[in-house]
Amino acid sequence: MTKLSPTIAWDHWHIELSSICALQCPRCPRLEVPSDRLEKQLDLEFFQQRIGPDAVRHMRRVTFCGNDGDPIYCQDLVLICGWLKQINPQLQIVIVTNGSNRPVSWWHRLATVLDHQDEIHWSLDGWDQGSNEQYRKNCRWSSICEGYQAFASVNTTTYRVWAAIAFRFNQHRLPTMQHTAKTMGFDCWQLTKSTKFGSHYPEVYGQDDSLCPTLPDLISSGHRFEREYVLLSRKARPEPLKEIYQQRAKQLEQSGQYPALCRIGTKGVFVNSLGELYPCCWTANRYDHNQSWHKLSQSQFNLYHRGWNDIAQDSFWITDFNQFDSQECRTKCTLDRLRDLEHVTQW
Repeated sequence: MTKLSPTIAWDHWHIELSSICALQCPRCPRLEVPSDRLEKQLDLEFFQQRIGPDAVRHMRRVTFCGNDGDPIYCQDLVLICGWLKQINPQLQIVIVTNGSNRPVSWWHRLATVLDHQDEIHWSLDGWDQGSNEQYRKNCRWSSICEGYQAFASVNTTTYRVWAAIAFRFNQHRLPTMQHTAKTMGFDCWQLTKSTKFGSHYPEVYGQDDSLCPTLPDLISSGHRFEREYVLLSRKARPEPLKEIYQQRAKQLEQSGQYPALCRIGTKGVFVNSLGELYPCCWTANRYDHNQSWHKLSQSQFNLYHRGWNDIAQDSFWITDFNQFDSQECRTKCTLDRLRDLEHVTQW
């Protein structure tokens, strides 16, 4: 039986390697909350010196995705993946990217580092240049396709996911997109039902939100996104933590403690491109309601100033943190969601 962490599960890290991005997606915090703290990236030395081999040996999964940026624009991404695999060959690496503007040679290099335990999610919301750039502004569809084919020509074992968000402009073309994904050799079709629409936040996006689907079943019914999956190949999806997540969720429900995903590990502890650590990526989003988290992570929980083990043993995690009184905690992690198998096992 997996032992339940009394504070946070430290075996899944969600790391924003880069707050750099070539795209300008309208619902991204980059556009919604402009900041001079962007255009940063972590390097190999940060992993070697500020996180260190001991922490890596205790990890089971690292997810490279960002609140603000795209991991493929991190200069050292391939070197970092190689070093992580060298220290911990059993580690699962998951990369979430828009896929644009990297040369074929770069994708070939990445393909030689990843293996059957790993996943890449290509975030594609259209079926060609014109449709995809309706949300993924500044994308280069030809570059995305060339990069995908380059990776697939060298690496046939890493799990490949087409990750789409449902919008008004693509709601009637989702079957076409799914068919295209299968034709291209993707292993999985993932559809995300978002909350970032006028139907949820009319005061922010307006009552007549042009991105909001008109089909209500394509919009999340709760306060966090919802997802659907369709398997496109016979390749087994690598899910090294699924059973552990289930066990931890069951223990958490029986314990009567607050049903936080950070206790389970599903979302992963989040490190942004400035080396600031948060209990999850939701608390790190640069919106006003997260200001208390920002102040704490910029000072007390910055990996450039303190080692991860020192941060993990900080008394904060067994005192103030256990109040779970932030807006993100109270809306995202609820008891009814704890009983939802997808919620507790899928990132």
